[in-house]
Amino acid sequence: MSQRIKAVIADDEPILRAHLKMMLEAAWPDLDIVGQAADGEEALMLVEAFSPQVVFLDISMPGIDGLEVSRQLCEHAQPPYVVFITAYDAHAVVAFENQAIDYLLKPIEESRLERTVERLQKLVLQQSPDLNQKAQLSEMFEELIGTTQAAATSSHLKWIKASKNNELHVVNTSDIEYFIADNKYTEVHTATDTYLIKTAVTALESELDPEVFWRIHRNCIVKVERIQRVTKDELGHVYIDLKDSSDRLAVSRKYQSLFKQM
Repeated sequence: MSQRIKAVIADDEPILRAHLKMMLEAAWPDLDIVGQAADGEEALMLVEAFSPQVVFLDISMPGIDGLEVSRQLCEHAQPPYVVFITAYDAHAVVAFENQAIDYLLKPIEESRLERTVERLQKLVLQQSPDLNQKAQLSEMFEELIGTTQAAATSSHLKWIKASKNNELHVVNTSDIEYFIADNKYTEVHTATDTYLIKTAVTALESELDPEVFWRIHRNCIVKVERIQRVTKDELGHVYIDLKDSSDRLAVSRKYQSLFKQM
């Protein structure tokens, strides 16, 4: 009887931990998920207790972050294979991909997870890393720390957690058409759905890519590529019509200069 491969999932978001667990159970039924951690310290404790061969590790966690956890794991006699879970933008992801460590970009895609599982299944059949391999892993983590720290200051929001009908959803910003404030909440509009978040428009503006999303009003941010036309009425009020939508958004005087050349 072959030995079951053990894994630990570490992510500070319960819904994302549960979602990854469900996806792994479908993609790798023989994988034994022996523990789930909400922070780096708990992740280290679970690894110490269960000695898993694989750790799925979120980079951004409270307290000890994922990179520091992975560096400490390198000091183990038999360090586990680490799969980073990250929301960093594309140029940081390239750095991960060029290393011998895999990564999963949030929100996790089924096809991408399947490739990760295939890679891990091949790796765990090999012998445990020797001292030379451990040294290479340590060097890799040091390089990744520098890369991700630089990326953290420049990366833009790629996905958000939003609610709809008392359910929490992970919404990719590529699917979002506009944000508009509504009392204590901000509405998140996609082509097919409307979600709610508690983040204010001003806070969102600082996290979104300014080349992709423009603020057009104190209560509204719109994705530029969704703009169909800009019109002005007889009173001088400016409005935006969206492509394939009946929604019309007001542009305040403060932001009308954005459209002078359009």
